[in-house]
Amino acid sequence: MITKPIIPLFVVIPVLLIVLVLYIIGVIRKEEKLLYKILAGLRISVIILLVFLVNLRIMDKRYNATIEMKNLDVLFVVDTTISMWAEDYNGKNPRMEGVMKDAEYIIDELQGSNFGLIRFDNRGQILAPFTQDSNTVKDAFSTIKMPDRYYAKGSSLNNSYDEFKSLLDSSNKKAGRMTVVFFISDGETTDGSTLKSFKELEPLIDAGAVLGYGTTEGGKMKDTYGGYIYDQSTGKDALSILDEDSLKNLAQDMDIDYIHMKSTANVNYLVDSIKSGSSLTIEKADSVSYEDTYYIYAAILLAALILEVILFIRRGKL
Repeated sequence: MITKPIIPLFVVIPVLLIVLVLYIIGVIRKEEKLLYKILAGLRISVIILLVFLVNLRIMDKRYNATIEMKNLDVLFVVDTTISMWAEDYNGKNPRMEGVMKDAEYIIDELQGSNFGLIRFDNRGQILAPFTQDSNTVKDAFSTIKMPDRYYAKGSSLNNSYDEFKSLLDSSNKKAGRMTVVFFISDGETTDGSTLKSFKELEPLIDAGAVLGYGTTEGGKMKDTYGGYIYDQSTGKDALSILDEDSLKNLAQDMDIDYIHMKSTANVNYLVDSIKSGSSLTIEKADSVSYEDTYYIYAAILLAALILEVILFIRRGKL
């Protein structure tokens, strides 16, 4: 059992306590029989408790739930170098803000697939191996933070290769699965290396795209200390510029699309195509699913409120 409060508890609890205390003080001051005061206090206490439970959004765990599954292994490979926080996505928003929004859209649209996540900067790292639990991958995305500028040692798409191939091999060992890749980057290489060929990976990939973030005009990058990164060679704020040539070469090597991402809508056609090309099966999930129970308390709360309305009509007062 877990809880996912709709409104933060530090806001709800004080508000509900204030309402409860004020109501009880009002009841005590009325010239009514003691039994009426006790019953009124109990009724408002029950209502306050039910409001709290509805807001708490208690969710029951379900193990090995029977769910509708897609025959897809969807792998995200995400560039997490400092340049991915350059402020030129859909205006002046950080590129990574767009990445997070677009990845969540893809996950939601391809619900029922297996998802995996690799990040890379100075090195590659598997944040989530393939799993049926999409919330696990969303949580893994939420752990991605801007690296410290003193940690950053230049970027290269090559740093993703080993982990990338490892998960592709894992997916291809499973019969009847489609392997879908979303390689996410601005294409910049700043460590002096030359982009290696990814052609060896092409037979392991069935569909997907290289998603390019950024602009040819470039975007400034804030560092973890609050200021903008300074370019000593120009004497101005450093700019990160989209390298579409590298990303197109990468897409060509893997025989998948290249998409310049300006908004989530840019990837709609591909996601729709992947969905229509997938097949569905009814399986038992190897992950935990969660079922909302707030509607139970909401129904009881509604009944309690209806009772209060009836009492108000009959008595002419609360």
